[in-house]
Order: sequence, then C-alpha cells, then structure tokens
Amino acid sequence: MKLGVHSATFVEDWSDDIKPYIEKCLEAGYRSIEVSLLGQDKIKAKEIGLFASDNNIEITCTTGLSANEDITSSENEIRLNGEKKLLEAIELTSLMNSSMLSGVIHCAWGISKEKGAGKDIKFKNSANSLTKITKALEDNNIKLGIEPLNRYETDFINTVDEGLHLCSLVDHSNVGLLLDVYHMNIEEKNISSSIKSAKNKLFHFHVAENDRGIPGSGTLDFDSIFETLKEINYSANVTLEMFIQANKQTSKDLFTWRHIEVDPYKAIKDSHLFLNKYF
Repeated sequence: MKLGVHSATFVEDWSDDIKPYIEKCLEAGYRSIEVSLLGQDKIKAKEIGLFASDNNIEITCTTGLSANEDITSSENEIRLNGEKKLLEAIELTSLMNSSMLSGVIHCAWGISKEKGAGKDIKFKNSANSLTKITKALEDNNIKLGIEPLNRYETDFINTVDEGLHLCSLVDHSNVGLLLDVYHMNIEEKNISSSIKSAKNKLFHFHVAENDRGIPGSGTLDFDSIFETLKEINYSANVTLEMFIQANKQTSKDLFTWRHIEVDPYKAIKDSHLFLNKYF
C-alpha cells in the first residue's frame, strides 16, 4: 500500500493553481497525491505530470459529473455529454502520468430529480456509457474507480453492493471501486465486511475521520480497517481525503459549513503521523 493525500485539502477555488498545494503535500511526507480534475485543462495537466515526474511522486485523479453530464439520464444528449466528459477526464489523467481515475464518474454528483426512483434504468444507462469508454481506459492503462456516496450526496449508488452491481454490468477489468470510509461509516452495516466484499474490485481507498477530519481523532476503527485491507492483500493507494475548510468557493460543493480542522497543513501532517504506522 502507498499512503497519499488529496490536494483538495487546500483548494479554495477549483481554478486554483494546485502545484503549490502539491508541494505542501510533499513537505508533509506524502509521495502519492490526488488531484481533482475540476478546473484542470490540458496545459495544467501536462505541467502537473512533469512536476510529478521531476519529484518522483505518484498522481491519482478524481472528478465528478454535473447534472448536464449525467450518464444515468434518460436523455441521450445528456448521456453523450457525460461520455465526452469522461473521455476528457481520461485524457487529463493520462497527461498527468496517472493510472487511477475515480470519483462520481457513474452519475451526476448530487440528488437527482427522481429522488431514488427508477434505479434499474439508471444502472442500465450508466453501465452502457461506462462500457463505451473502456477502450480509452485500456489504451491509456487507466483504472476507473466508482465511488459509492452517502445518501445525502446521491440517490443512486450508496453502498458497496450497489457499486459491485454496476461493476458486474460493465464487466471490465479496468472498472472497479473507490471506497471511502467517510461514506461507508454512514451506509455500511460493517465496514470491514464490505471491504472484504469488494476484494479484487477495490481499486482505490479514501480515509478520513467520521467528521471528515484527522484520522484517529474520532470514532472510526482504523486498526480494523487496515487489518482488513491487509487481509484481502490490498496493495494500491490509501488516500487521505479531508474536506475541512469553510467559507471558500469550494465549500458549498463539499458540504463544509464549518471549519472541521483549523490549519490544513497541520491537519495533513498530523494525519500522516497517525496513518504512517499502518504502512
């Protein structure tokens, strides 16, 4: 396993130049750094890829689809928008020399107008669109991680079982799951059992405390979580994803209405000290 951190811990606006944030993550001891593709373009992606190569760090990527890019939609034009966006995301991921793209890549981020109804057709539409982009994933040697989100952020895929169902419909070796203990703590009966269910379809893993703050400062049982990851021989990235800054342009997208932690740099540094014992 490799310990990473999401640079969005520092991001105040999606248009920010994130290279200074990547440098802060490096200073804190991380050698794997996650980048949100929101606000990125080809020029920025190439610069990040070059910076990563020069500094011998690994980049992982994450993104989310908008309502006008929802591949679960019954409207063909909207699904085509989503497929185009995912192909663009694959290109940006490749330009960053990354082999991992994950996040809300199977539906629009947020609660849909259907409010949980019509899931069968949503699974079918999402699977069909994801199947269309598997050739691009293969050609660029990129794995795609579907992220189950908690019930307050999506009415589509909330649990590991639902994520695995979508994976089975796509049925491709480059399509699997990103699991996040923050969401799992809300939706799963037993986090460790759900991790075991994911097994070989677990491509990427996010950690934070139950309040999305510093791991080890709350109620989550990280001893059990990491014991389970080792039991299933998980060897990929474990990325710290904390959204902790309020009153920023990004705060409304990340549902952060108060400061979860006061100092972002201290938060990732303290998290590294706690998490590093599991590696």
